[in-house]
Amino acid sequence: MRICYLLGILLLFICLSVPANGNLYDTLECYNKHGRCRRLCFHNERPIGTCTGGRQHCCK
Repeated sequence: MRICYLLGILLLFICLSVPANGNLYDTLECYNKHGRCRRLCFHNERPIGTCTGGRQHCCK
């Protein structure tokens, strides 16, 4: 059982270390900067990056 647990954690780290095309990585980076992913930023927000592969703005 312990081996299955360790293999599961290893698989999780492998999946997180190699994103398919960066969509998840830039979205998580936006949330880590306390931003929100939106198509258009509100008038009191400013874009600080991109989300979902550049299709949305990271607004803060």
